[in-house]
Formats: sequence, structure tokens, C-alpha cells
Amino acid sequence: MNNTINKKIERSNKIYTIFYGLSADLIFFIAVNTLFLTEVKGLTAAEINLSTTISILISLIFYLFFHKIIKKIGNINSIKLGSFAFLISSILYTISNNIYLIIAGDILYELGFVLKCVDSVVLNNNLVYQKRENEYIKYRTRASLIYSLSTLIVTAIGGFLFNINPYLPMILGILMCLNNFILAHFLYEVKTEKKKEEKKKVKFSFTKIVILAIIAFGLLYGTVVICQTNDKLFIQSRLKEFLSVNNVALTLSLILFLSRISRLVSNLIFDKVYNKFKYKVLYILYGILLSSVLSFIIGKLVPSALIGSIIMTIGFLLLLLLRDPIENILSEILLKNVSKENKEQAMLYFKFSKNLTKFILSFIATIILTKHSLLSLYIIIAVAVFMYTFIIYKLLKLVKENQKA
Repeated sequence: MNNTINKKIERSNKIYTIFYGLSADLIFFIAVNTLFLTEVKGLTAAEINLSTTISILISLIFYLFFHKIIKKIGNINSIKLGSFAFLISSILYTISNNIYLIIAGDILYELGFVLKCVDSVVLNNNLVYQKRENEYIKYRTRASLIYSLSTLIVTAIGGFLFNINPYLPMILGILMCLNNFILAHFLYEVKTEKKKEEKKKVKFSFTKIVILAIIAFGLLYGTVVICQTNDKLFIQSRLKEFLSVNNVALTLSLILFLSRISRLVSNLIFDKVYNKFKYKVLYILYGILLSSVLSFIIGKLVPSALIGSIIMTIGFLLLLLLRDPIENILSEILLKNVSKENKEQAMLYFKFSKNLTKFILSFIATIILTKHSLLSLYIIIAVAVFMYTFIIYKLLKLVKENQKA
């Protein structure tokens, strides 16, 4: 019996790395999203941020009670629904002829993340069952590596496909989502004993480490996500100062391609960096985030649009180093400090924190961009990032004390 379960777990863990690698985002869409929404759908930077703000606000509401739904339908079914939401979202983006369909696509996109967020819990539960929970970072990094490699390939061809026909990347994105929906049906989660858990009705425990891990992830990752979208808009606006629209598309595609190489390198070396510095690597990640934000301010203030674009590009490459390591290390801290019956709820709060930061920053961005420039937005983001220092320090201090206890 145990051999059968172990075989199912091994197969599921292998599928998980592929599934996560291909479904961590709408791969083809994110390669051309700002160009597609601005040049094809005619949206402004303010409208894009408004749509993001609305969808995030709705997802925040769902994060607060979806743990009951996930508990009822199970983690695997939740992942399947999340993959299906991604599929419908990609279709809506493609066929949209007004901002309302774009907003609907954004809402389903965010809800897909809500439902799919327990995929890491499935991995963790399977590894705990096999008494291999210390391999969590290894599997997560491997999955992130597949994701960064797939986005690298897509980014390499995305700009060329967009220039041939802007709808080509979108159609391929729909097919990718369909593939991921099928893959979700091959995931497996080991069953745990629920009788004792149901009788005890253990309440979710907000320990200091759990709270700070949730807050730190929300602030760091949420800022990275908001910056990633606006970084591309910022670079795009500077490139337009000295390039034609077609050349902007090709240049932006090249920059995105380089950013995917940056993300790929990050995943290739992160396991080694983590083994050397352990949780102190968070300080390094924080420093990179601050440097990235400041580079866009400097890049805009530089008189030469060419030099400014190069500085911004360096900042964008730095930003892409961060996404996977931040989530992988903080999710490990979180899952190691909650009971097994509370992992799903903890992960929802974990993602909720990220979306709350995204909502606040998107709301601020929407207001600022209606009257001011992207430079004003980045000055505010830089000030916010400076304030994250205390939370990172306090979290790592608690983790160190907990390891000694």
C-alpha cells in the first residue's frame, strides 16, 4: 500500500514541477501584455492599473472565505478550477472589445491564483508524508526553473509573433492554458487522517513568525508584481522617445528576453545561494528590490533617453531575479511554522497579503497616473520599500530564535 502511495507521490511531484512551470502565470500573455493592451486594445496606463485594482479588490474578498470552499472540494479540485479560470481569462483577453471584458478577464485571472495557490500545499503534504520536507526548496526551485525557462522561450518569440499578428501569442496562450488544465488532473495528494482533526476543530494560529512571513511576502512580492507591469510601461515610454512603434516592440521583446535569462539564472543559482546564506538571503533580495526601484527613478532623470533606457533595463533585470526566490523562501518559512490542518488557510492568507499590497499600490498608481507621471509613482514606491527594512529584520530575528529553541 505504501509503495503504491509513494509511486503516486513521486509521479505527482514530477508532474508538479512541470505543471507549476507552465501554469505559474499566463505565459504567452505576460510576454506581450502591455503591448497588446495598449496597442491592440487601446487601453491607457491608468486604465490598465484601474482594471488590475478592481480585480485585485474582488480577489481579496474571495481570499478571506475561500479556505472553506477549498477544504470542502479538496486541494486537487481547487487547482483544477484555478487552471480552468486561467483558461477562460486568456480567452476573454483575446476576444475583448472593451475594458469591461478586460476587467472580467483580470478578475478570473486573480481568482485563478486564489484557487491554484494550494499547489504548494499539495507538494509540502506529499513531502511531509515521505519525511522529505527539507526538499521543499529543491522542488520549488526546480519548478521555478521550468517556469523561467518556458517564459524565456516564449519571450524570445513573443515580439516576433506579435509583429506578425498580435493575436498569435494570445491563441498560443489559450492552448497552453488548456494543456495546464489537463495536467492538473494528474496531480495527486496523499490523504491525511481527518477524524481527529474534525473533532478538535483546530483554529488557525497567528504566531509572530507566521504573521511576519505573511506580511513580508505581501510587501516584497506585491511590490515586485506591481513594478513589473509598470516597469515595462516606463521602459516603453522612454523607448518611444527615440524609436518607432515596431522597433519599440522588438526592443521591448529583447529586454523581456534578457529578463527571462535573468530569472533563469536566479533559479539556477538560488539553491546554492540559499544553502550558503540560508534565510539571510532575504536581506540580499530586499537590497536588489530597492536597487531596482531606484534605477527607474535615475533612468527617468537622466537626460539621454538611450542611457535612461539602459539604466531602466538593468533595474528590470534585477527585478526579475526576485520573484521566485522571494516566494520559495517565505512559503517554506510559513509552511514550517503552521500545523498541517491549517496549511491551506495559511497559504490563502499568504497570497491575500500579496494581493492586498498589489491592491494598495495599484490604487495609488491609478490615482497618481491620472494626473502625474510614472516618475512620481516610483518615488512613492521607493519610500515604501525603504520602510520594509524593519519587517525583514524582525522576521529573520524570530526565525533565528526559533531555530535555537
